Amino acid sequence: MIDLSERSDTMRKIVALVLVLMLCGCALAERVPGNWLGFQVLAQLSDGSHNVIVSPIGLTWSLAMAADGAAGETRARLLKALDLNEPEDAAALAESMKDTGLRWANAAFADPGLKLLPDYVERLNTVYGAPCFPLNDQSEADAWVSEQTEGLLDGLPASGSFQEAQLVLLNAVSMDAEWASPFATEDTYEDVFHAPDGDVQVPFMHQQTFAQYGEQDGMRFIQKGYRGGRLTMMLAVPRSGKLSSALAKLKEHGMKSFLFVRNPVSVKLSLPKVDCAFDAGMVQAISAAGCWVPFSDQYADYSGISEEPLVITEVSQRLRVRIDEGGTKAAAVTEVDMNKAAPRMQEDEPAELTLDQPFIFVIFDRETEAICFAGVVTNPLG
Repeated sequence: MIDLSERSDTMRKIVALVLVLMLCGCALAERVPGNWLGFQVLAQLSDGSHNVIVSPIGLTWSLAMAADGAAGETRARLLKALDLNEPEDAAALAESMKDTGLRWANAAFADPGLKLLPDYVERLNTVYGAPCFPLNDQSEADAWVSEQTEGLLDGLPASGSFQEAQLVLLNAVSMDAEWASPFATEDTYEDVFHAPDGDVQVPFMHQQTFAQYGEQDGMRFIQKGYRGGRLTMMLAVPRSGKLSSALAKLKEHGMKSFLFVRNPVSVKLSLPKVDCAFDAGMVQAISAAGCWVPFSDQYADYSGISEEPLVITEVSQRLRVRIDEGGTKAAAVTEVDMNKAAPRMQEDEPAELTLDQPFIFVIFDRETEAICFAGVVTNPLG
């Protein structure tokens, strides 16, 4: 005789499992290019003791140009890390974000002695809008960066190795956005920010506003939008003062880590003015995320770029973010340095939110959810 209760319980389990698999599939399908890798890098570089800023979208657009000339496992690893099906999907993402107010540009600088394949040079220009310049004096590249970021950055990352490289792929992205609801300058006054190295006096901006707000697992977070409606900033601060758990959640779940109330609520917001800069190499952080083949002399394959064996020797970013009463100015330059690979060896209620302690910020496009800038502010004065 069949036990109907047992059969029913089994059926419920099967249905539940199918639902879980469907939800997991949807979550994977919704991963936005660059977001996952950006949070991996942010978590790797930040120990909560100093300011860290990354540009996930800058990593995506610059590494996609390298992936376009990669083959085999090298190409597969880069695309997986960037959540791209094909390298040119990065160009499609850029096209879908043309109305955000972001500025971006790509370029390549090649040593005259390196014989690039004509097809690759053509794709750089037509697909990614990246002209190829001779790699001579770094001042030419610095001038390009300054022009593309409207002077917010005056040159390449110090952590890069432009002069030693055979091929340099560059992306510059910048924004100058006004708050949808600006802060009144008369409501800005100095107060204490609890930095890891001790309390500091910094100017805080204050306003009571309606915004999407949430609290979860000891974290408080808010979204504050910019004019135009697409770009917005998410701010998150832990009640305990420790960022490690929040960074771990971002690393594992991305933006879905934070659940906001459905409708805007009244929030008394106190936000410090910020002027922070950051400059770092990111190869180790990207490799720690499982994408190490593109940086290996023994395994990297960029045969679509040149007949000479190449390898990425460094991926570096230089960034600056200013947050004040009027809005946000931010810029990032991403430098991908490539060199000849070494000879191969044999294989092997009104709610209140005062950000007076280290906090996280994420600036993203509402429509695509692509993350433009993400950072950890441990001292607003840099």
